[in-house]
Amino acid sequence: MPENHNNITDFSSIFEKQMKPAPGVLLLAEPFMESPEFRRSVVLVTEHNEDGSMGFILNRKLAIKPTQAIEDFPEFEDTLFYGGPVSTELLFYIHTLGNSLEGSIEIMKGIYMGGDFETLKDLLRQGKVKTTQIRFFAGYSGWTAGQLKSELKQHSWIVTSGLKKFVMKDNGNLWKNILKDLGGKYSMVADFPEDPTLN
Repeated sequence: MPENHNNITDFSSIFEKQMKPAPGVLLLAEPFMESPEFRRSVVLVTEHNEDGSMGFILNRKLAIKPTQAIEDFPEFEDTLFYGGPVSTELLFYIHTLGNSLEGSIEIMKGIYMGGDFETLKDLLRQGKVKTTQIRFFAGYSGWTAGQLKSELKQHSWIVTSGLKKFVMKDNGNLWKNILKDLGGKYSMVADFPEDPTLN
């Protein structure tokens, strides 16, 4: 997965006493990560246990809508996002619909993942779902057992608590906006150029 460049700029203090990964936290790619898929990405962790981790990239918008990607999907004016490189042929979703979708799993307060797909389609056809209540992803980001822990030791990710205002809508430059919102030393990281030679 990602490579980092801690030798270029000393920002190791950013990684001191970080939160541990858990469902509902956000992973922000370190500023010089080279991986094109994860560069300046913000990943919502939806699952983390001894078997591995799973999440969705929140700031990789695709040029198509869910109705264009999924056969027999109701018309719905929402954006499809690239959730990660695993199972990109499958549709995933997070939402605030709670128990309206049987089988959905709460990943942080008021935000759920998955749930009965046929019920969701019925709700969409009836116009009972707003774009602010759901986000769709093609694929997901996955880590095998111990892989994310290893990447955190390499300072590949900044771990922070998930904020509903950032999770459930497209906030433009999400990576930078979250770091600015955190303030302090994080604001400095937000202003790092993507090209480390310009730093």
